[in-house]
Amino acid sequence: MYIQNNLYICSVNLSRMKLRTSILICISISCVFFACSTQPPTKSAYNAYYSEEQLREMREQGRAQAKAYFEKLEKMHPDSVKTLELSWTYLDSLPDVSKYNKVWMISFSGNETPKVDKSLFSSDSLTHVRLESCGIREIEFPEGNRIESITLTNNELTRIPSSIRRCKHLRSLNLEGNQIRHIPRWILDLDSLEDLTLNFNQLKLNRSDIRHLSKVKQIIIGGNGIEKLPNNIGRLHCESMNLGKNKLRALPKSFANLKQIKSLIFYENKFEEIPEVLADFKELKHLDFYKNNLTQIPDFVGNMDGLQQLFLAFNKIELIPDTLRHLKRLKYFYIHHNELHFLPEWITEMDSIERFGVGFNHLLDLPDLSKMKSLKDFDCEHNLLERFPWGLVEKPDMEIIVLRDNDFVMTDEEKVKLEEAKKQTTIVY
Repeated sequence: MYIQNNLYICSVNLSRMKLRTSILICISISCVFFACSTQPPTKSAYNAYYSEEQLREMREQGRAQAKAYFEKLEKMHPDSVKTLELSWTYLDSLPDVSKYNKVWMISFSGNETPKVDKSLFSSDSLTHVRLESCGIREIEFPEGNRIESITLTNNELTRIPSSIRRCKHLRSLNLEGNQIRHIPRWILDLDSLEDLTLNFNQLKLNRSDIRHLSKVKQIIIGGNGIEKLPNNIGRLHCESMNLGKNKLRALPKSFANLKQIKSLIFYENKFEEIPEVLADFKELKHLDFYKNNLTQIPDFVGNMDGLQQLFLAFNKIELIPDTLRHLKRLKYFYIHHNELHFLPEWITEMDSIERFGVGFNHLLDLPDLSKMKSLKDFDCEHNLLERFPWGLVEKPDMEIIVLRDNDFVMTDEEKVKLEEAKKQTTIVY
């Protein structure tokens, strides 16, 4: 599984404590960002890192591990085997596992199996299948299976395998990193399907695709180069939509019909403004416009009173409008890498905010953020601050404060005071 967050703080050659600090900061700032912000490496890209001799040695070692693994399985009672997990062993064919009828999970990723027979999925107990980076072009699932989750990322599929229609219990389907162009009609027959991930394929998302997706609750189709959404997009019934890393500049009018949506991600598109069709999205909890070309935050965002996570970093925003003070449930607010020159005084009244990122702006001063009752994580690195925020440093429930790359001038006494504070709170200065 790949970690796919866009971390903008990285550190190398640090002491153990500083490395731990850096990791904590990365996690706190990026853990809820766009799920497909970087494409996982394909198998060919992985192989490019190694010489032919190294790859040959890795294949030999992998196949030896596979042989030892199955010799071990042979000594076990078949009904005692619950999982079959053997990845990156370079098998060119998968073994007969039909006698292991209690297996609930199969994970044979990183092998060399362009065609997968249905005999691999014969276990009556099988619910989870993971076959990543295997070069799969064809795969057969049997009738009457009970599979709930299928992951076939970074293979060589040019279409969604039709045998998946036999998976009547399927809840989650991940086909990221293939060459799929269309959504087949039979997807409508999978009544249990809730989550569909098609990041980094070749989808253009036409009207037919939308009709076929109408039952899916979570749709993730980032990195497909989509320039325009079809006019019938309002027919969807999804509660979560991820359209990051596309080329969208606007949304069609029918998008306004999707008021049931709770999470919207438009990470790294080409929006110059937050579209007005989102004005009545009262159910929205997560809104992400990272890495666009926004210059302002429209007033209607302040009416999204259910909003808990607002991600607006890497834009050109100069001002936080007063209407945002009405977001009484907002917990995560990231607006780093923008053009802010000040924070409004009322921001200290935002008692719900837990994590607040304003780094890489042009801030000259800060209001007394220690008044923010829930604030635990604050990042204002790389600004123009001269006055050190002692009230925030002394706030007893702070976890992480990032203050580096500002214009602070500190006395020796204050430096000693800061070192004492670091014993209670993770402070990067």
